[in-house]
Amino acid sequence: MKYRLPIFLLLSMILLPLAMQAQDRDRGYERRISMNVEQADIRTVLRSIAEFSGTNIVAGSEVTGPVTVLLNNVPWREALDNVLKINDFVSVEENGVIRVTTHKDIANAAKLEALETQIFNIEYARADQLRDVTSKLLTERGKVQSDVRANALIITDIPNVLADLGRIVKDLDKPTAQVLIEAKIVQVDHSRSRELGINWTAGNLSNPLANTRAGGNVDLGVKDPTGSFTLGKLENGANINAMLSALEDEKHAEVLSQPSVLINDNELATIISGKRIPINTLDLSGNLVTRFYDVAVKLNVTPHINPNNEVLMTLNPEVADLSGESTVAGGIIILTSEVRTTLLVKDGETVVIGGVIRSKQGSTDRRVPLLHAIPLFGRLFEYTVDTEDKSEILVFVTPHVIPAEMASK
Repeated sequence: MKYRLPIFLLLSMILLPLAMQAQDRDRGYERRISMNVEQADIRTVLRSIAEFSGTNIVAGSEVTGPVTVLLNNVPWREALDNVLKINDFVSVEENGVIRVTTHKDIANAAKLEALETQIFNIEYARADQLRDVTSKLLTERGKVQSDVRANALIITDIPNVLADLGRIVKDLDKPTAQVLIEAKIVQVDHSRSRELGINWTAGNLSNPLANTRAGGNVDLGVKDPTGSFTLGKLENGANINAMLSALEDEKHAEVLSQPSVLINDNELATIISGKRIPINTLDLSGNLVTRFYDVAVKLNVTPHINPNNEVLMTLNPEVADLSGESTVAGGIIILTSEVRTTLLVKDGETVVIGGVIRSKQGSTDRRVPLLHAIPLFGRLFEYTVDTEDKSEILVFVTPHVIPAEMASK
């Protein structure tokens, strides 16, 4: 092996003064190193890094070969990892000693190393979810179980893997931000629903940064289907509570429900407002079975908070209603409308879901005062008027971001 003495001397001149300045070991890998060697023996380079960092580095007999390195002001541990990587070696740190060997020797040693079991108590996350993550990082002999009652992970593996998993679990087990979902389910006169200041005309579903309009049409093959969904946003500065109160005073609107739910980021929330009706059916054996079906407004919401404190909401509204018609056998027909979309809204901005139209038909008897009471001729002064009242179901969804610092208190 041909050594280049001038290059080694230059490397020693760079490293020795820095190593003499700090005799303690650099436990945080904070010291930075510069290296410029060509075809130098890897064991010599490892010895230089050990002297610079104050760390004990042991190399096996199989660790040989030349190395060419040009690094400028990088953390010494990063320099060590790169030197080993280009020569297909690997390092393992145990009790303050870094052992350098081949991947094969590491695998063989792991098969012979004694297993240990450690319990990780989870404070904020769910143990069953972390189990799926950690199970992919175990060795062939390792195993992980989750205790739902104690919300804990029970992991069995070699000590090095347990130490790495401990750091990973600690990083993942942190309080997350929450989202307060406020919903209003309102029945409004169809002619007045466009007076609420809602932007229904914005398109561009593919661009979540813009106001959005989406539709989910229904073709049920029956008369007067429930309708289709349309999504929009309230214009900036719109006071929805004041407008709904005014319409309620005029008997043009009715708030059917206004639920609120607090959920974690990226979790699913379900809001249902309506009723469940029993329907009798026959099972395969001919027995009478009563099943309950929701005739309601159902809304599934999954929020995701981005770094800009905006909320990316996955909305899945569903409306079910009874049809005025029935089947040939006299059965009940339930009309449903459903759509799924994703919208990006600001904290406190309101999304409106509309387009579900309900019709109520009736008749009104009209009479001319006094004249309708004339015998025989009174029927000429009375008549019947057919009426049809249309109302629209609007669902207002407003997300409010609760920061993780506040959610954990």
